[in-house]
Amino acid sequence: MRNQSLTLTAASTMFAATAAASEPMMPAETARTAEETIEVIIVSANQQQQNWLNSAASVSISTLPEAGLLIDSGQLLQGIPGLQVDSRANFAQDTRLSVRGFGSRSAFGIRGLYLQQDGIPLSAPDGQGQLSSVVLDKIGQIEVLRGPLAVLYGNGAGGVISLKSREQLPSSVGTRVAFSDIHQQYQINLNQQTEHDSWQLAAKHFETDGFRPHSAARKQQVQFGWQRLLNPDLILKMRVDFADDPRLQDPLSLSVSQWQTDPEQTAAPATLFDTTKTTRQQQLSLSLQQQGEKPWQVALWQGQREVTQRLAFTGEAISSAGGDIALDRNFHGINAQKTWHLSSQFNHLIGGAWVESDDARRGFVNQFGQRGDLRRNEQNVAENRDLYWRFNYQPSAAWNIDGGLRYTELHYQIEDFFIQPGNPDDSGRKTYYQHAAAIGLNYQFADAWAWFVSTGIGFEAPTLAELAYKPVGTGLNLELQASENRQWESGIKYRAANTTASVSVFSIRSKDELLVASSNNGRTSYRNAGNTAREGVELSVQQALSLHLKHQFSFTWLDARFVSAELQDKRLPGVAKTEAYWQLTYQPWLSLPLFVDWASKYRSQIAIDDRNSAFAPESISFDATLYAQQQLNRWQLRYWLQLQNVTDRQNIGAVVVNQTNGRAFEPAPGRQLSVGLSMDYLW
Repeated sequence: MRNQSLTLTAASTMFAATAAASEPMMPAETARTAEETIEVIIVSANQQQQNWLNSAASVSISTLPEAGLLIDSGQLLQGIPGLQVDSRANFAQDTRLSVRGFGSRSAFGIRGLYLQQDGIPLSAPDGQGQLSSVVLDKIGQIEVLRGPLAVLYGNGAGGVISLKSREQLPSSVGTRVAFSDIHQQYQINLNQQTEHDSWQLAAKHFETDGFRPHSAARKQQVQFGWQRLLNPDLILKMRVDFADDPRLQDPLSLSVSQWQTDPEQTAAPATLFDTTKTTRQQQLSLSLQQQGEKPWQVALWQGQREVTQRLAFTGEAISSAGGDIALDRNFHGINAQKTWHLSSQFNHLIGGAWVESDDARRGFVNQFGQRGDLRRNEQNVAENRDLYWRFNYQPSAAWNIDGGLRYTELHYQIEDFFIQPGNPDDSGRKTYYQHAAAIGLNYQFADAWAWFVSTGIGFEAPTLAELAYKPVGTGLNLELQASENRQWESGIKYRAANTTASVSVFSIRSKDELLVASSNNGRTSYRNAGNTAREGVELSVQQALSLHLKHQFSFTWLDARFVSAELQDKRLPGVAKTEAYWQLTYQPWLSLPLFVDWASKYRSQIAIDDRNSAFAPESISFDATLYAQQQLNRWQLRYWLQLQNVTDRQNIGAVVVNQTNGRAFEPAPGRQLSVGLSMDYLW
């Protein structure tokens, strides 16, 4: 079982959590006695270790799947309550993730959630982010923070997804190969560890023909990580990431009738306009961390991202932004924080962050797959300056209080160099001054039971793309306001010898949600119009049923609706009302590391637009996996065989929210068989 439902003290923009060495119920381990106590230790950014039952924020922890062809970030996040994973099965468009409805309206990438890896943001200052450049196989752990305390991560933090790279790997060289009927993946790993230093190098190649015509993809990734122990408490870390996606074809979404006729077809405009995307990204990250009684941390990063993309229209109108897009982004930032222990019961953390991205954006006419005349030429700057304060107060062993404040200045500036008759000057600037606050209380009223409650106020500013155009007139849409949300949450947690379980209820009220005002020739404008209410229940259970059998179950019920007069009682588009996940892991013989895994996923129907004009049907899928591991002297071998979507059901992977052309359905693949082998030699 690879997901563990925990709660974590909300800390700074660099929180980390780790399970103790006796982490329970890992399929790769020999089964334990059911009487062994499940003990989970977590480490917050203020370096105070806390037991799960002593914390006041909802966090789930996930590790890499034990087997399977790892090609999608959503595969790392299955079975986490409150997190909806919408796989588009389209490598030109990232998997859409949403937490309690935040992020469900994203047209591309991930929006409304704060993303980070090893404390380094993966989200741009305007709140837009993506995980496609991450080397997924090198991730050791993922933490998903939900609820009011997530707002303390600033702009667009409806939830927090924090990736933690694998560290302290044994000195080894290894290779991994995996195949299916349409996918091929190859990877080489090198790891070296000494008394004071360690480094890791990974190179990965992935290629696919796609399960629909015009959906082929090719991706290459390289990651180098190094860390050095400068003294017993001081650690220096460096990571270099390079990702090159030279070919990402986009088969486009389908209309309801097209999907019903043939879910594996490709929309005609995809081949007519050769809808294709290429990306290249490189990034250098450095961090210096002091541990011990007076911890502090400084992190710096710098990188560049290049994107070209052909869209499914010409964009030839002089007022259009073009149908052939070119983006060249430079980004950099710094985050620093320090913790003070004022007493044995009270400590607090003060930090600051500065992040900037500078985009050169151009748009051209898409002459049916060939680049035509210029239609857009802009320089976009987004700058984020934050100050934050966090505290933890534990008046007794049973009571624990966590909270904090955050102040954010978000500055946008757009300079338009393409000014023609019919295409006026869209230059302008806008600054948002926002704050967030949250507090949580936890009470452990018995050895195995605890209750917690928390509340918070957060915000979500418009992205640069949403700010670019007015519904009427020219220039930036300076009237757009940041959406604000108020949240509360309460829950019960339980931990026994062979069971960990939690249930939480929450309520969220948001105002000034952003809605599409108009869409014409590639120029999409937005307005503040929607107020929403979200109530929900989340349940998570992990249990060892016997020495041979264990299971994981999660359930989410989310009622997300508009409450403003214009869309009264309409469901929030892109959000499922009910989701459930159940995973069984069976080890037939305790003496043999052979495992059988069965996973079931259910998602209820989803509205495709604000007015609920149509719904994507419910989705049900079953996956079966057989995997084994073997130790031969210095060799570690691992084999697996996986059958996804066993019943070959025609499911919708995701919907394109508020799609004006009527093509809202993004189909999921049918039945797929894959096989893989990994070999590591330890020296």
